[in-house]
Amino acid sequence: MKTHREIAQQLDLFHSEPQGPGMIFWHPNGWRLFQDIQQHIRQLYQQYGFQEVRTPQFLKKDLWQISGHLMMYGEDMFFGGDQENMHAYALKPMSCPAHILLFKRHVHSYRELPVKLFEFGLVHRNEPSGSLNGCLRLRHFTQDDAHIFCAWSQTWDEIRHFLNRARLVYNQYGYQQLSVKISTRPESALGNQSLWQKAEQILIEVCQSESIDFELQAGEGAFYGPKIELTLQDNMGREWQCGTIQLDFNLPERFNISYTNTSEEKERPVILHQVIYGSIERWLGMLLEVTQGALPEWIHPLPVAIATVNENVLDYANTLVELLKYAGLHVLIDDGDSSVARKIKRFHQMKIPNILIIGEQEMNMHQVALRRGNVVIPIEKTKLVDQLISYRKL
Repeated sequence: MKTHREIAQQLDLFHSEPQGPGMIFWHPNGWRLFQDIQQHIRQLYQQYGFQEVRTPQFLKKDLWQISGHLMMYGEDMFFGGDQENMHAYALKPMSCPAHILLFKRHVHSYRELPVKLFEFGLVHRNEPSGSLNGCLRLRHFTQDDAHIFCAWSQTWDEIRHFLNRARLVYNQYGYQQLSVKISTRPESALGNQSLWQKAEQILIEVCQSESIDFELQAGEGAFYGPKIELTLQDNMGREWQCGTIQLDFNLPERFNISYTNTSEEKERPVILHQVIYGSIERWLGMLLEVTQGALPEWIHPLPVAIATVNENVLDYANTLVELLKYAGLHVLIDDGDSSVARKIKRFHQMKIPNILIIGEQEMNMHQVALRRGNVVIPIEKTKLVDQLISYRKL
């Protein structure tokens, strides 16, 4: 079985360099795959009422002091600054404090809640060099980072919606086995113990109401609140920890955020921190290993390849290339002198799902021979795009 790094080389997706340990250099095919995965979750968040935002990567240490990350998480952060203050800033390890600043900028009424924000947050974490592992463990990666600012009374429904969203996404990628863990108050926790108990009970009751079996992980919660962790099992029995939702009542207090309730009084919201993929890079690495490069067609970065029989059909083949590109389908053409069999073998090695074989017969009949697996189907040129797009649908 190949590792995701070997598959990435085979499919020409990405690589790493010694000059950027724990960071990825994306090739065109890999970046298209990354963007397709990103767009999939973007559409889902938007369907559920989230608004996409963008926040800075480099923020003053004061912010991380307020949030508690400097005290609780400082050894895993990168620091820097300008010429006068060399260590006054930090690269963000997560996006939540920045999203809180966005929420705090406006006065909110209970009528507006829940406020839902999400960001493809580019974050940095100072992972030990020995733990780095291709896409699976990085220092620089992208989270599908979402936050819901809501009243305590709204947390139940929002957590339930999160669990349903996550299960939908995982099923779309072919994952069927899902393990759920509820992580409770750690020794180094911030905040009131009774609120911790209230938050933990909500997580437990939501899972019970959804008939979800779960395991309790005592002391494994985040320092600002308990969380639900979602772990996937692949077809080889390996487990991958991906999605989480954390019920946070501490950062609203530390940042002094509020909304106006029905009595026109200020009330403290809670924050639901959540990710479904977790790290997009890690999700992509998992996907490569689970599929061994035979990616789902609806996100395949190179869904079509063309093999020409001889040079007499080059003009016809190029009209097909333009037709497919205009339809938004990326295509690779091999119009060299090697045999069709050799070209097909190369395309199979690249795990390209649709191979178009173009000979003089196809040219004269305005057709293509579409090869999918071991099956070859003659298709009229005018119907080709619709047929290929139908294969791309989820």
